[in-house]
Amino acid sequence: MSKENKLFRLKLTGAYVFIFLAIFTIARLVFFVSERDFFKELPAFAVFCSFLEGLRFDIFVIAVFCGVFLFLLNIPVNSKLFVKTVSGFLNTLILLFSFFLSADIVYFKVFAKHLTTEPLLMQSHFSYFLSLAFGDYIFVTLFVALFSVLMFYFSFKIIGKYCVLPSRKIIFNAVTLVIIIVSIIIAARGGLQERILSIGDAYKAGRVSGDLKLNGVFTSLISIRSRTDGNKINISYGDALKTVRENLIDANEEVFPDENYPLMRQRVKFNVNAKNYNVVFILLESWQKEYIDSLSGSNYGVTPNFDELAKEAIVYDRFYANGQRSIMGLMSVFFSFPYVKGLTYMGYGLENYGQTKLPLILEANGYDNIYVQGDKRESDNAIALAHYLGFKAAYGKQDIPVRHDYLSISKGYDLEGFEFFAGKIKFLKKPFFAFYFTTTTHIPYAKTVLKSLEKYPEDDTEATGYLNRLYYSDYALGEFIKKSKREGWFDDTVFIMCSDHQAYGVGGMGGSFEKTKADKLFKIPMIIYCPALFKPVKTDVLGSQFDIVPTIMDMLNIEDPYSSLGKSLFSKDPGRFVFLSYEGEQTYLITNNGYAEQNWQNNSGSGNPDSENPETKLLFSTEKAVYDLITNNKWMK
Repeated sequence: MSKENKLFRLKLTGAYVFIFLAIFTIARLVFFVSERDFFKELPAFAVFCSFLEGLRFDIFVIAVFCGVFLFLLNIPVNSKLFVKTVSGFLNTLILLFSFFLSADIVYFKVFAKHLTTEPLLMQSHFSYFLSLAFGDYIFVTLFVALFSVLMFYFSFKIIGKYCVLPSRKIIFNAVTLVIIIVSIIIAARGGLQERILSIGDAYKAGRVSGDLKLNGVFTSLISIRSRTDGNKINISYGDALKTVRENLIDANEEVFPDENYPLMRQRVKFNVNAKNYNVVFILLESWQKEYIDSLSGSNYGVTPNFDELAKEAIVYDRFYANGQRSIMGLMSVFFSFPYVKGLTYMGYGLENYGQTKLPLILEANGYDNIYVQGDKRESDNAIALAHYLGFKAAYGKQDIPVRHDYLSISKGYDLEGFEFFAGKIKFLKKPFFAFYFTTTTHIPYAKTVLKSLEKYPEDDTEATGYLNRLYYSDYALGEFIKKSKREGWFDDTVFIMCSDHQAYGVGGMGGSFEKTKADKLFKIPMIIYCPALFKPVKTDVLGSQFDIVPTIMDMLNIEDPYSSLGKSLFSKDPGRFVFLSYEGEQTYLITNNGYAEQNWQNNSGSGNPDSENPETKLLFSTEKAVYDLITNNKWMK
């Protein structure tokens, strides 16, 4: 018995891995050729890199679905029937993958996106899929079927001829199996990085190259795995949509340009003339309204620079974060999109549905752009998300040089971050859209980060640590504004600043309107600062992060369509509402006339709108309309 025959199972394992990779690569090649217009602006080297990086997503799928069978192939069982049975499962997966990848190519051609949760609808649309398989795509079906039959025939024949008694060397078998297990685990994570591979990882070099890297099996797996059951709301989609549209549209300023996308709007009238002004957006990590003296009437003294800006700014005293995580803050600010129960998160399939992409809209109107965050690039996959949104350049903690001697910090440094940000803005063409996401005020807060900027003596408590970090972050903001005032672009720039969410563990009440549970959980600071354009005022206009996109569109006089669950903060329409979501399990809605909340964890699972409470009806209508529009790909064209 030859040594080569004793290694037959390892060779068979390698052969199957090669065949699976070949199938995914061929599918990617067919996808690239069939969508050549979509990829026409992608340079040849970028195409090569996308094919190469795409193998990472293919290997992930192979490890998840085939790993257990590849492991079983190498168990030292003296049975050809056992090997043929395992091989049969792998052959079946080859068949399924081939059909699935073919379906994904067809689906992308129609909807310009990969499959996500659509396979869950397969049972109810089985006859339609069957008509496609044996109609327009009969040759694809026959080819895949023939290939699968040949795989079964030749694999069984090869096993029958060459499969022999496995090696009885215990150490060899043990080491082999351990290596296989470790390899499968690493592959099923997508590598040795901190986070398991996600859809968002594909978009680090932009949306177009990202779609070439992905495959429909991966996007469906991640989307379905991340999906939760939607709320069972006892209101029809038609009634829900009608209610939301009536409360959302400003009839004097906007129109619905395409009824196929019922919440997509277009401005026909503008409230502010800031056309071609630059926009600098600063998202403040966990800045708590209670500790900002100018907003809460407190006397902590940790935000002197922000307080000075507030004296010359529009201060929004009734402004809310729409969620309680940074990724939700980014979703709200850029996509103007809410998170409702039953949907996935950004980076896990949600981005494959039509979204309002603010940077792309601004770029189409002549705006240069840049994205910088103080935290690591991998945090919330935000750098990949930034590229997907249309930012030409995006930077994280690894790109920012450290110039000061810090005591300790788990995140990034706002002082260096703002310095880096200011340096990058100098190279932007005007007009520009520049975004910076601070980080030093992220939990944990326990210790001062820079002794020279310690406002309160350290006592190792979260509260004192937070105040000192806030003081440091405010100092960094002040230095950035001072530098900006010396630049030629300052007078033609609108600065927008708000928090991503409230601070964990140190939050509290502060201000004139804190009356409800939602105020305690979601109220955040928000200002618009442009002394050359706006007079200072403290306003009680009700608003949230969803209003950012409509407000920027209004200010810059942009006529492109967009979808949003908010409206311009400059709109004269008094009919405003904010929808707030705590992980989708607890939702809240506030209008100028009332308040509603719903705890889905303590509910039987169905929502019955109370006709006596219009806020409750609007809350349920919003959840119903948003969920149905997103899952049916009708949110944004």
